[in-house]
Amino acid sequence: MSEIRESKLKQAIIVHHDEADGLTSAALTKLALESLGLDTRLVCLDKLYPEVVTHIESEERKVIACSDIGSGHIDWLSTNNRSRNIIVVLDHHDTVESTDPSIMNLNPELDGFSGEKEASSSTVAYLFARTVDDGLRRFGHLGLVGMMEIPGEAQGLNQLIVKDAEHESLVRRSGRDFMIEAEGMRMARARAATLLNVLGSVGYYRKGPEKAVNACTNGFETELVRFANELEEERKVANRKMLNEIRTKGLVQLKTVQWFHARDNYAGMSGKVVGSFCSYLRFQSLVNPMKYLVGMMNIPAEIPGWGKLPAPLVKVSGRAPNPLAGWIEKGKRPALSKILPEACSRAGGFGDGHSVAASGVFPLGGEEMVLREMDALAAA
Repeated sequence: MSEIRESKLKQAIIVHHDEADGLTSAALTKLALESLGLDTRLVCLDKLYPEVVTHIESEERKVIACSDIGSGHIDWLSTNNRSRNIIVVLDHHDTVESTDPSIMNLNPELDGFSGEKEASSSTVAYLFARTVDDGLRRFGHLGLVGMMEIPGEAQGLNQLIVKDAEHESLVRRSGRDFMIEAEGMRMARARAATLLNVLGSVGYYRKGPEKAVNACTNGFETELVRFANELEEERKVANRKMLNEIRTKGLVQLKTVQWFHARDNYAGMSGKVVGSFCSYLRFQSLVNPMKYLVGMMNIPAEIPGWGKLPAPLVKVSGRAPNPLAGWIEKGKRPALSKILPEACSRAGGFGDGHSVAASGVFPLGGEEMVLREMDALAAA
């Protein structure tokens, strides 16, 4: 962290994702940078849009932190960094090494850890915060909440966070989960993650991410929990409607891909919700277990706290049902983190993600091309 301390910079922007891992990561990153004396502001994104990157990096020189976002686009971050900002990427998605000295790509995958099994972004952000200020161990429970997106018992680097949080008496084991006992967040870890998820994604256009990051450090007030519960009900209604439509009409079948288009079913919510729905849908019997599952939804041009993109886009999320995921892990089928971003790129968009879960965006009207390219790439 000597680069940041020696730079004498006073301003920082934290660009972060809009679900529990990204929100807890943002909170931890904010705590760390503020302890270094930096004034911070937040920009919450579902995807790392080039227009946002170009604008932020062209402003006065500062520290730019990318929490749970950015590792898939190290080249963009370097190319557009004309002000020579100090860029810190705290992420766990598939990535590449950076040769740019202005970029610190703190990704566990570069050190042999799996970003899908052994380290969440909140884990990376917690370890960063703890390194900056050892007193920030008192927020170790945020790492546990963020790592909820990785199923099963904590492995690898995630185990370090469990050990710290238990040592600081921030959590206690409760069956297969944990009860958070930190001030302002006395609830089951799974419940805390759900509240953050709905605030960030369903409440994306209603200052949900801002409220969620604040709750991470200052606690969940009664009114905020009520608001989150209302958002959760909105998502359930939209999910039920989508599921009924798929049960009635079925998924559209290609050679290697099965897909649906939610269109405006999730209007007013961020593109993250279609990915969450795909994660649920992949376990259902109506899904072919050996085909890539793809969901799409329309998203508006507005980016809260930043401005508007040139035009509305389509969000695409891909998931691999468990049998297919096993083949991907053995190298017998291509990773979603390879084929989905490539398909989006050919349609004028971009994407990133993990081997069995990825997402992207592309201009409205490019649906057929993305699906055709994904199907071809998956069959190659």
